Amino acid sequence: MHRIWTIHRLIPITVSLLLSSCAYFNTFYNAEKYFNEADRIRLEKSDKAVPLRAMDNYGKTIQKCKIVLSDFPESKYVNDAILLMAKAQFYRSEYDNAISNLKIIYNQGNEEQIAEAKYWSAVCKWKKGKTQTAIEELQNIIKSSNKNEIIAQSHLSLADIYLIEDQNSNFLFHLEEGAKVIKDRAKKGIVYNQLADIAFNNEKYDVAESAYKEVIKNSLTKEKIENAHIQILKISRLLGDFRLVERKIKSMLVDDKFKNIKGDLELELVKLYISQEDTDNAIVRLESIINDYPRTQTSAEAYYIIGKIYLAEKWNPTIAKEKFSMVKKEYGRTEFGPFCDSKINAIEKYTDAISELNKYQAVPDSSIIDSLVADSITHKKTSASKSMEELLYLLGDIEAFSFDRIDSGIVYFEKIIEMDSSSPFVPKSIFTLAMIYENTKDSLMFDKYKDLLQSNHASSDYTSYLFKQVDENVVRRPIEKLFFKAEKLWSSNPVSSLDVFKDVISADSLSELSASAAYFLGYQYDYKYAELDSAFKYYSWLGRRHPSSEQNNFAKYRVKIIENMISSSKSDSTGIVN
Repeated sequence: MHRIWTIHRLIPITVSLLLSSCAYFNTFYNAEKYFNEADRIRLEKSDKAVPLRAMDNYGKTIQKCKIVLSDFPESKYVNDAILLMAKAQFYRSEYDNAISNLKIIYNQGNEEQIAEAKYWSAVCKWKKGKTQTAIEELQNIIKSSNKNEIIAQSHLSLADIYLIEDQNSNFLFHLEEGAKVIKDRAKKGIVYNQLADIAFNNEKYDVAESAYKEVIKNSLTKEKIENAHIQILKISRLLGDFRLVERKIKSMLVDDKFKNIKGDLELELVKLYISQEDTDNAIVRLESIINDYPRTQTSAEAYYIIGKIYLAEKWNPTIAKEKFSMVKKEYGRTEFGPFCDSKINAIEKYTDAISELNKYQAVPDSSIIDSLVADSITHKKTSASKSMEELLYLLGDIEAFSFDRIDSGIVYFEKIIEMDSSSPFVPKSIFTLAMIYENTKDSLMFDKYKDLLQSNHASSDYTSYLFKQVDENVVRRPIEKLFFKAEKLWSSNPVSSLDVFKDVISADSLSELSASAAYFLGYQYDYKYAELDSAFKYYSWLGRRHPSSEQNNFAKYRVKIIENMISSSKSDSTGIVN
């Protein structure tokens, strides 16, 4: 009887203990669940900014961990909860709180927890500005740790650090090493996808191809696997293996496994034809794609490619404009929107300039330039709103820098020089020709126009710039005054500063200072304001106007990434000169 009574007394106690154990286990389990979901979202996006959904889940992780600590301070999950909370705080940029929690782990955690805390402490130091200390600590972790997950995390964090430090070789090395060490298949696929995209954008095609093959093997996302197949085809095409690519594409087009990317495969076949200079077959295929995939990203890209063909190989700006105008009508969120808007704007300016130029003398377009040069001495009064030299310069500028028709642009600039005018567009044209030949590595022609500028226009701002005769302590050129004004405004009035940087570009699009201004604008719109359309506009402008500049070396990488990130094609009222 006594034994039965004892058992009855023990039952509530046992049930109470079980319920308590379940409660703190469930609370910690939910905290881990939120953290893992946040990590998945963050890794899938693989951008610098942590997505809002991930931030929310990291916040819920912290809340659950605090409940474990306050309601169940004696549970065996206390240290795990403190460490998990510190990790979530790191991703929410709460570095001081994270460091405080990591110090607790140093004092009362087990060996494995302390090892993990060392990693998170290192990356917190990095985020707080102690970069070199963080690098040394992460390198030590890689050398001393026997835990693959921590070694992988350390490599990936070093990759992030070296990316920001613009150390591309170190960045790719650590990203690749981190991907090799990761055991979790899903994470492995995500990291290899990031490695592949970055290697591809940096034209390291051997690394990219190998990484895309790992994506196909490891990724759990069908979309990423399909994209990896397309990228491998692109790499083979870029390396000139045309027969292999054509054979693979045609076999994939009849394979149901690839039905979701059939349109992309068709487009890749078009690009193969273009690589082989078979534009007629490319156009036939593109027209077929437009009919087969109406109102899709695929048809939008097809119109975009046709527009480029008619602006380059076929040279029919009118048809090119029609095709570019259809791109956003087919798919409003296409990443090609900003590019097409830029080309449409350039074509309209070009057409208007030709029309204005015709007002000087009613002759056929094909002979208008020679005729105008002959009549330039008399300078007949016309209804044109711009001078003859200004119109010719505008046409040359558009041909050379917006349409990538350098030879045609050169003809316009040379005609301005032949006019023997006192127009400010004469030294500007000589300067432009000098810069074109410098970029094309034609030293003979560069010296010719450099000497012509110095002998005929010694006091010109362009001569001063070209011969580096400006006293560094005295701002003499107007563009320098604008640039320094923009710099001074930045700390007190960023919005006004950006406007002045835009004025720098408009003042002289060929100046080195305009390259610096464009990169600054692109960087600020990219990272500070998250206006991707505007960032794309300024970065890609650098590629057109200053392709050999140091600024473009940094910008071209972001251009390729932003092309894939742009979700809408809203216009940017920047007024940048095209």
